[in-house]
Parts: sequence; C-alpha cells; structure tokens
Amino acid sequence: MKSVDPFALVLALLVNFATIRLGSYLLPDAFYFSFSAFLFDNRDLVKPVALAIKLATPFLTAFALTAAVMALLRVQRDFIPPDRTPRLDLAALARDQLPLTLAFAAFFAALLMAWPYILLWDLLIDPSLVRYRLIYLVAYFAYFTGYALFALAGANTAATVLAPNPARAPLTWATLTTHPLTKPLFEMVGGGVSATLAAFLASRAGG
Repeated sequence: MKSVDPFALVLALLVNFATIRLGSYLLPDAFYFSFSAFLFDNRDLVKPVALAIKLATPFLTAFALTAAVMALLRVQRDFIPPDRTPRLDLAALARDQLPLTLAFAAFFAALLMAWPYILLWDLLIDPSLVRYRLIYLVAYFAYFTGYALFALAGANTAATVLAPNPARAPLTWATLTTHPLTKPLFEMVGGGVSATLAAFLASRAGG
C-alpha cells in the first residue's frame, strides 16, 4: 500500500530546501525563478528558462535521493544475511513509500518557501494588487502541484532506469499511462500543465 514515510519526508524536505537555496546563490538573477518576482517584479527574468530550471530542480533532487536509497538497498542486501530482518526495510521504502514521499516533500518545500507571501499578503504586496489574492493563491497551488509532479517523475524515472525489471509487462495502449517507461512522461506533462496554468494566472494577476 502506498504511503508516506515520515523520516524520509523530513530528510527530503531538508534536501529540497538546500537545493532551492543553492540555486538562488549559483544561478544568475535572469535564470532564477522566484514566484514573487515572477508575479510582481520588473527585473529582467527570462521566465520560460527560469521556470524550466526551477521545475528541473525537484526532478533531479528526487532522482538523486531515489538513486541513493537504491544504492543503500544493494549494500543492505549484500551485507545483511537473508535470515536477518534489517532495522530499516529499504526494499519496502523504495517499493511502497519513496515516490509519494518525495512528491509530498517537494510540494511542502515549495509551499514553505512561499509561505511568507501567502501569510503576509496584505503587508508585502502592493495595495493595487490586493484584489488578486484568490488568483494568486490558485496560481501558487498550481505551481506547488507542478513542482510535486516533477519530483514524482524524477523518483519513478530513477526506479525504472536504475532497477530495470525484465519481467515487467509489455508497453501497450492499455498500460500507456501506468507503465514504468511512460508513467514519468505523463507526470511531467501534468507538471508542465500545472506550471503553465500558474504562469497564466500569474500574468493575469500581475497585470
């Protein structure tokens, strides 16, 4: 049964925070996506490129964390005898919890980074834009959803690429949206649609 692992959620949340902050330090201003700037600033932001880089961040972070768990799982299988039960069941984590956990971690990382603007809207936003609060919140939610879907795609891509299963069912039209080879593509499409909706609403709110 799919579920969320609390320890992995906290760890992934911290890694997402660190990745976002690292990007803010390393990327030029024109290529660093800040949703508040995307909405209301006039700085020379290359919006499509900046948004693409921003959405690549959760994908790559989830891919790397999934790869790390799978590497630890191989070590666990090599060094722990089969008759012993490991304290941390990495196989169950990778199979039942990791993708959903990483998606939630990405969602909440994006939410918490934006929380000051959501909570202190009346204080931080130009008074002429106060009436756009609902549009702004919907745009933010769409952005958070896209961010989470790209993390989900990264986790599932890592699981498919790094642990190929020769016994998996063949790809057919009936399994197109659920097959391990194509499922990440549909998740990225969903993330792209959500991000596009966020950008459209942002442009309407920002005037």
